[in-house]
Amino acid sequence: MTKFQQLSYKFAFIFLLGILNFSFSQKKVIGYIPNWIDLNAFSNSIQYNKLTHINIAFENPDANGNLTFLTANNTIIQTAHANNVKVFVSIGGGAISEGGAIRDNFFNQMSAGNRASFVQKLTNYVIAHNFDGIDVDLEGPAINADYGSFIIDLATSLHANNKQITAALSQGYGGANVPSYTFAYFDWINIMAYDATGPWNPSNPGQHSPYSLAVDQFNYWTGRGLPSNKAIIGVPFYGYGFGSSANQGISYADIVNTYPGAENTDQVANTIYYNGIPTIKQKTTFAIQNAGGVMIWQLAQDATGSKSLLSAINEVINGTQPPQNGVATVYKHCNYGGYSVNLPVGNYTLSQLQSLGILDNDISSIKVQSGYEVVLYANNNFTGSSIIVNTDDTCLVDNNFNDVTTSLRVRTVTNASSILIQAEDYSNMNGIQTEPTTDLGGGLNVGYADTGDWMAYNNITFPTTGSYLIEYRVASAINGASLSADLNAGTIQLGTVNVPNTGAWQNWQTISQTVNVNAGTYNFGVYIQSSGVNLNWIRITKVGNALARQVVSEEKKSILIYPNPVENTLNFSTDLKNTKLKIIDFQRGIYLELPIGNDKSLDVSTLAPGIYAVVLEIEGQRITKKFVKK
Repeated sequence: MTKFQQLSYKFAFIFLLGILNFSFSQKKVIGYIPNWIDLNAFSNSIQYNKLTHINIAFENPDANGNLTFLTANNTIIQTAHANNVKVFVSIGGGAISEGGAIRDNFFNQMSAGNRASFVQKLTNYVIAHNFDGIDVDLEGPAINADYGSFIIDLATSLHANNKQITAALSQGYGGANVPSYTFAYFDWINIMAYDATGPWNPSNPGQHSPYSLAVDQFNYWTGRGLPSNKAIIGVPFYGYGFGSSANQGISYADIVNTYPGAENTDQVANTIYYNGIPTIKQKTTFAIQNAGGVMIWQLAQDATGSKSLLSAINEVINGTQPPQNGVATVYKHCNYGGYSVNLPVGNYTLSQLQSLGILDNDISSIKVQSGYEVVLYANNNFTGSSIIVNTDDTCLVDNNFNDVTTSLRVRTVTNASSILIQAEDYSNMNGIQTEPTTDLGGGLNVGYADTGDWMAYNNITFPTTGSYLIEYRVASAINGASLSADLNAGTIQLGTVNVPNTGAWQNWQTISQTVNVNAGTYNFGVYIQSSGVNLNWIRITKVGNALARQVVSEEKKSILIYPNPVENTLNFSTDLKNTKLKIIDFQRGIYLELPIGNDKSLDVSTLAPGIYAVVLEIEGQRITKKFVKK
């Protein structure tokens, strides 16, 4: 075996471990189906291939703790299992949580005297009817003093029988009373990030379920200790009328069938508020970057064809639009209000902005991270009047560019003397997670970094030999944390830096070290020497006569490929003109050459299933991106 083949197989094995980890953390798409509709008829319209789980709602105990199975459930269960979709029975419900005989039955059965019998009856019910688990939808007053003990006992019983347990919870309606120790027993929690307003509170109808609510709810639950991969972001397939319609709930299907074009916005007729396709895609993008997936209430309210919200979710989940690792954030309103979208380096036409949930002539404020700039254009395809924004701008009114932008470019500042690395833009890592950051510029930071965890960033160029200042943007809530930097997988050590206790996990400070490095391009690594580090960015600056950064290297380093794994067409986030491209087949240790189908995609349908890498060579810069062919 040649040295190249040895390295290729070693590289393939390391990458395969990452792919296995990816499969274990598959993002969930969970759809609720109410059992008060005709399940036999509805089962034929379900898009099973776009779901991972179905929750049938609701089954509830009688005075003796027994549940009554609806035979119509069998159609859903059998068809779902045939399509590798799991089915849960959901017990409780918002209506019964308020009061009445059913809630009283719950209280009675959860009490210490009846709990063991009730848990056994629920477990037997799940096993007998071939459910995969139980979803506990107890809300508000139904989350009482017995709730925590009931969850622990039920989870223990279900897990012992290879079944799962989840919950549907909302911070504002009883969720704050859920003991945080139960988080370890739930397989995940479906966060009801909707109904912030409705018939009960019509004063601010636009806040029924905005993008910001999804982010706030994610931050609330993970801030209480829920692991991010157990946080499932709930989205509504319905809206509310806030006018002469007497504040009635309205299905998304009815809205888009009544109002042409309603699928592309969140409000129609000045009185009806809901989530259209752009907002649903925006929430899904946030969920796949930060959380464990999305939950839907409920599938029977979806539209069909190109207007389907489930199809919009599926487009994002399957990578038909690029993932976002943003260096700039645009906002609907001044002072960073309304929806927000993070944007990585790239060029965005109107259609590309709309696919990310950014409407035409709708941007009013913007945040830009150091070392980057955003060019805003009044017309599509980067034409018309324009302005350049290279710092945070609370309101574009004073630039005469409020609600004007139709296309834009995000790029590195061409005269920047520093290399700015976003911590979440690692090429490889071990043990860390990402989360939304409150630091200036927004976006994501790396968190949950414990002793022995690490991140690697490929193709970092030190243009000349000499001294470099390395700055780290850090936050920590403990004493004694530290990190170190190295080059080329530890063959060159750059030294250790102590991380101070900044007072909280989102209180940010900049620490630094000065190192000597020979000119060259390296794989730059950060190693957590001692636990308790959040990291937002790293900046590398030549001390003294700092040279301008190599723009080509930075732009190509930010290239994204998707979907991954891929079946037929591999897409690129930037244009491939004047690019030399080769494919490495890791199984055989050889290079392959494939023609570029167009400027931004590559046909890989002829490749055998396996592990590959794309090698791009542009102006002397070599960039490698790994992918799996299904």
